[in-house]
Amino acid sequence: MTAPENPPSLSEEFAELLDELGVATYDPAGVGGNVFVLGLPADPDLAVRVATYAGVESDSKHGYDEPNVQVWVRGPRGNPVAAERLAQRVYLACHGLRPRTLPGGTPVLSCIGNQAGPIYVGPDEHGRHELSVNFRVELRRRGLRNRT
Repeated sequence: MTAPENPPSLSEEFAELLDELGVATYDPAGVGGNVFVLGLPADPDLAVRVATYAGVESDSKHGYDEPNVQVWVRGPRGNPVAAERLAQRVYLACHGLRPRTLPGGTPVLSCIGNQAGPIYVGPDEHGRHELSVNFRVELRRRGLRNRT
């Protein structure tokens, strides 16, 4: 079996997952919705950014990886509670999620919060409060196989 030629990124799959779970709305075209991949536009105020970052070192003999996924939540000006509530919904929807196949076909073995909930980061340059929710994800990557 070969991997699809242009599979969605893990960040895209998690953005789609948040939409599928009813936590936020993802529009792959970036025109509507409030979930974005890798960066946040100026609007909307209540928005979510999904990005991946390094996890534990991969082992070429295993057919799985353990990347980290960060979900960054920004709230509307003057309403820090809205951001915290959305960040908590992200945490509750994803922490302990297993097993599940992501919308792009990546099998997730487990998804565990790196902290006990959202972490307050502070206001951005426009006074919109931001929080971070981080997950350690164990998944099977397309194209990886056990090479023992």
